[in-house]
Amino acid sequence: MKDTFTLFLDFLRSNREEIKNSLEMAEDSWRRELYGPVFRDNFIAAPHIEPVTGKAVSSTDSTEFIRELYNGKKLILIRAYTVLGKKIYPSFISEVISVSRDDLQQFTIMLMEHSEHLSIIEMLREETPDYILVDGSLTGRIFRKFRPLNAEGYREFSRKYVEALGNMLDMASAKGIPIIFMAKSSESKLFRSFLLNQIKQGKHSEEFLREEEQLGASDHFLVKSLAREAGYTVPLLQAVPRIWGEGRFPVLTTHILPRVNDLPLKVDVVFSTEGQIPDTTEGSRLPEDVLNLLFWGYGDLKAYNIWLADVDRLVKFRNSEVENIYMKAFEREIGVSFYETRGERRARLRI
Repeated sequence: MKDTFTLFLDFLRSNREEIKNSLEMAEDSWRRELYGPVFRDNFIAAPHIEPVTGKAVSSTDSTEFIRELYNGKKLILIRAYTVLGKKIYPSFISEVISVSRDDLQQFTIMLMEHSEHLSIIEMLREETPDYILVDGSLTGRIFRKFRPLNAEGYREFSRKYVEALGNMLDMASAKGIPIIFMAKSSESKLFRSFLLNQIKQGKHSEEFLREEEQLGASDHFLVKSLAREAGYTVPLLQAVPRIWGEGRFPVLTTHILPRVNDLPLKVDVVFSTEGQIPDTTEGSRLPEDVLNLLFWGYGDLKAYNIWLADVDRLVKFRNSEVENIYMKAFEREIGVSFYETRGERRARLRI
């Protein structure tokens, strides 16, 4: 009888080429010929980097902890920090509620993002940094498919989420502070669509184009496959729906590759919610100070941004903190010893 690792090896060997080609374009692929020229025309080499001095940069991230109780309810802890210098502006959400298993993941992600928005709002009430960095994607938050959630007391949570997001963006806009969202992973295809539109204007096989449009490659797949140096994709301007009010607001989206052997990062930049973009962008360029901040702030393969890595280290829940502080306080205050499911209790006893 084969063990599970042998079965895994069998799977990898049987699907090696398909998996490899889904991560990076094959060197002999016709897709390189299709995309190569337009990609080179729309990928800009990394700028000359100067040390970021005399600038106040805030950074925001969040963390979560979920424990299932024996009665089916979930204990949920959400914590977000906005760090500016030596100051920390926290936001904390704790609940014991019923949540549908089908909605739990989206509900948790939205709670974390909502907590981040509230944390930034608290910071902006007292501070005026030069830049605001946020871990995650803005367009992902704006274009999310909002729907009623099957979560106790949170069925209409989307309204509060949208209100806080709008307040955060409007407050930053009023103070003239750019908000920079950085996402480590992304399913974005905006840049790919931009390239395909250019390709269609040239002389290419319609058969190749039809096949490529069905493949559905992401922007990150193209950058990782085709970039030969550190740099960034031509920033694309989107008129994004102002979901907390009427009208639209401008978002510049690019993908940066801090080092050629690293992974791309999706970057959404909001300069204003009033429809104005600094003249220095010329519709296809980011201001030099923002570019310098992004590339100078790169740490290494683990610390893709020094400010976001710092807040991630501070905000993250750790096992010892959760078990020795939060869960012991739960037992002490609630007075019920066997409150977890059997599975959760066995897992905790093994820690």
